[in-house]
Amino acid sequence: MAARLLFILCYPASVTDLPLDDPVVASLLEGPNLARLAYSGLDGRPRVVPIWFAVLDGDIVMVTGPKASKVRALEADNAVALTIDDARPPYKVLLVEGNASLEPIEGIAPEYEGIARRYLGAVADAYLSQLKIKRQVRIRVHPRSHRIFDFIKRYPKSLR
Repeated sequence: MAARLLFILCYPASVTDLPLDDPVVASLLEGPNLARLAYSGLDGRPRVVPIWFAVLDGDIVMVTGPKASKVRALEADNAVALTIDDARPPYKVLLVEGNASLEPIEGIAPEYEGIARRYLGAVADAYLSQLKIKRQVRIRVHPRSHRIFDFIKRYPKSLR
């Protein structure tokens, strides 16, 4: 049974919902960890960008400007991968694959203030007060598959 559970937790899940009650997942999603969003650029080359995120209704949500090159690239090919990790030992890693949907927002996205506060802490008010944003784009990723590693009980296959 333990081997089966280990297999289920370490390899792509067949379900689309993240296990938000998993302690590793919860610590990664609630902490100040950046997501690294991977996608294909318009030239076909891989791109990876660090980006703030939040979890809304089980989806990973990011906000960017409408002129960002990632917006144009995701309009052309919405397949993405995300890594959210804690760089301190014992390392924790959440790998997510899915498709991004884009939603134009007039003004500042409602979740952006909370995201900024999560990452900036005490200086968030100063940052938010100087913003003059007319439009943003919400990038929403509904996980198609995920893998979780904690390097205590859950390791990548290549390390076993």
